[in-house]
Amino acid sequence: MMLRVVGLLILAALAGATPQQTQPGVARTPIDDLTARIARNPTSALYSARAAEHMKLGHTQLAVDDYTVAIRMRLDDPDAWAGRGKAQSLLGRFSAAIDDLDQAIRLKPDALPARLDRGFAYGQSGEFQQAVQDFDAVLSRDPKNVRAITLRGAAYAALGNTSKAIDDYSAALVLTPSDPKLYLARASVYAALHEHEHAFADRDQAVRLDPDSAEAYLMRGGSLHEMGLHERGLADRTKAINMRPDWPEAWFARGSAYYLLGEYDKAIGDLNQAIRLRPGYAEAASLREKAELALSPPPKSPAPPAAPKEAPPETPNEPKPAPKSAPATSAADSPVPAVQPEPARVPSPVPAPEVQLAQPVTRVPPKLRNEPKPQQPKPVPAGAPPSASATAQAAAHNQRGRDLMNQGKYKEALAELSEAIRLNPNLALAYNARGFVHYLLHDYPPAVADLDVAIKLNPGYLNAYHNRAMARKATGDIKGSQEDEARAASLGKK
Repeated sequence: MMLRVVGLLILAALAGATPQQTQPGVARTPIDDLTARIARNPTSALYSARAAEHMKLGHTQLAVDDYTVAIRMRLDDPDAWAGRGKAQSLLGRFSAAIDDLDQAIRLKPDALPARLDRGFAYGQSGEFQQAVQDFDAVLSRDPKNVRAITLRGAAYAALGNTSKAIDDYSAALVLTPSDPKLYLARASVYAALHEHEHAFADRDQAVRLDPDSAEAYLMRGGSLHEMGLHERGLADRTKAINMRPDWPEAWFARGSAYYLLGEYDKAIGDLNQAIRLRPGYAEAASLREKAELALSPPPKSPAPPAAPKEAPPETPNEPKPAPKSAPATSAADSPVPAVQPEPARVPSPVPAPEVQLAQPVTRVPPKLRNEPKPQQPKPVPAGAPPSASATAQAAAHNQRGRDLMNQGKYKEALAELSEAIRLNPNLALAYNARGFVHYLLHDYPPAVADLDVAIKLNPGYLNAYHNRAMARKATGDIKGSQEDEARAASLGKK
């Protein structure tokens, strides 16, 4: 027995007990002092103390080494087990962390920090139910522990219990209302529920609280794309890239947005940069290949001109190529440590806005005999094919309306889109766009009316179903909203 103790002391001395020589004029650090004390009289407590100092400096592996010696010298010290468990977790060794923290809790069942750290390790290991149990145990004794509330919210989100996740994030925000990461975490849950206005509000608040956060701009850009505001969404993603040009996910996100908007050259440029920054980035390589194919499609027989582009439905990581598309969301990323960070997904586009019921045709007053005829085409009654001139002018008004909508000029957008409908009452794109503008203005009944017309004109209009689902939900028509989402999902698989 005596030999074993002597052996442990020798091991301890070999583990770094040699005093460090401090150069003249250089202040001694707490680690220098602890190293000197260990050289004179090594104890488990001194090794644990030096390990804690290593942790403060980010020297995590050195902390593990010191805690290991402390545990060998005294197997019944719960703090040494807990310290090493925390360090193992920071190194990503979650299974080893759980083993160490199990031992710490066996030795000291009321150790809340050890339970909290074990819950975190369970969450990172994908064992979310066990994580929730540990967080519950902490909160039963410390109900205002913000870290426990936040991590439990992340675990609930991973389990798909979105209502409890939102409740926990909201409770944490009551206690710490200035934490931008909490807003981003809650926004990710709202985005998963397709509650894009709520997600945008939280991400916008995160940007206000932390204007230097590239992550906040990237996530807010996703919400803007989901709401059909693609110009502003691209601006946010560009801002994120300017702030963190070495972040491959930001390049992938903007590249995905360009791809879904049909701007394949720009998409390829961004995706190439994402791959340069992260060689082997499979998602970026796959999407780049699709963009390249879209630029050089196989020859096919002539077809009628394609309708203007519009945003496709949300696609989590791999947007579907659509000649008429807009970026897909995302979301982000959960900033909460209990679960792996949310991949930088491209905000899936919400259907591009469209317009209302056809406006009544206004009669042109009789002209004087010698007065030249106006160049503007006369509006066409609903159902009748418009002239080529009316079709072209309607398309131009539709595009101007969408551009104004992307700039947040909703009243002006309504005027342009209404003119497009006046000139071409069969333009489903304009009805969809105007309906979406009404939705953004919280004018939900006209939004539903316009989207009804868009779908009547084009029963396979996926984006119109997405938009009408949101508008119906806002009016309280939950069943109708669910039916539209189901129809959109079905169309998205075709």
